[in-house]
Amino acid sequence: MALTPQEVIQNLGDLPPLPRVAAQVIRISADSATSTEQLQNLVRLDQALSAQLLRVANSAIFGMVREVTTLTQAVMTLGFSTARSVVLAASVKNLFTRGPVGPKEHLLWEHALVTAITGSAYSRAMRIPEAEEAFLAGLMHDIGKSVLTMKFPERYGAVLLGLPDESSDGITRELDAFGFDHTMVGEALLHAWNISENITAAVRWHHDPIQAPLEHRRLAALVALGNQLALDLAFGLEQPEVLAGATWEALDVLHLQDASYQTYRTQALAAFEADRALLTDF
Repeated sequence: MALTPQEVIQNLGDLPPLPRVAAQVIRISADSATSTEQLQNLVRLDQALSAQLLRVANSAIFGMVREVTTLTQAVMTLGFSTARSVVLAASVKNLFTRGPVGPKEHLLWEHALVTAITGSAYSRAMRIPEAEEAFLAGLMHDIGKSVLTMKFPERYGAVLLGLPDESSDGITRELDAFGFDHTMVGEALLHAWNISENITAAVRWHHDPIQAPLEHRRLAALVALGNQLALDLAFGLEQPEVLAGATWEALDVLHLQDASYQTYRTQALAAFEADRALLTDF
C-alpha cells in the first residue's frame, strides 16, 4: 500500500529546507506587481546566486558584445522571467549536489535542467500559458531522488547503481527497496516547502500524468514530455523506452496526434539547442 506524503516525511526524518532566497523569489513571483528591482534586492543577499546570474547573462546564448557586470544589467539582459528561472535553478542545484557528487549525481542534475528547458519549450510551442510552471516543475520533478540520495546513500545508491536495467525501471526498484518512490518523496518535500499544488501535482504524477487531478494534468503532461525528451537526448540514468507509457498518457491529456507531437518535439529540440550552453553555465 502506498504511503501518504505525511508517512513519507516520517520515514525520511527532517527534510532539507528550501533555500531562503529561492522561497522568497517564488513568493514574489506570484505577485504580478513584482518589480525587477525586488528580484535584484533578493539576489544581492546571496553572493553565489549573484555570481550565477552574471555568468548566465554573459553566456554565449545571449550574445552580449560588452561584459555584463552588474545585477541590473543581468536582469535587463535576461528579462525578469529568465532571471527568476536562473535564480531558482541555481538554488535547486544545491540540493542535487549536496555531499559527494559523482557522475550519477551530476547526471541527475543535468537531467532535471534539460527536462525543465524542454518542458517549458513544449509549453511555448503549444501556446499553453504554463511555461514558467513547466520550467520549475521540470527542475524539481526528480527532487525526490536527491532526498533519497541524501537520506539513504547506501540503499539508494544501490538502486541507482542498477540503472539502466532492462528487467525493471527505476520506479519499480524504488518501490521494492523502500515501499515508496521518488515522486512521492518529491510531493512530500514540495508540500513541506508550500510550493503550489499545480507544481506539486506535476512532480507527483509526471510518470502517470493521466492520474493527476484534472486541473493539474496538463502541467504533469508537459513535464512528462520534457522528461522523455531529456532521456531521448541521453541526459538521465534510464533508457528512453521506460517512459513510453507516461508519454502516451501525456499525448492523450494534451490531445496530440503523432504528427503534431513530432512538430512540437522538433520545436522543443530547437529550443534546447539554443539553450544548451546553460548546462555548462550551471
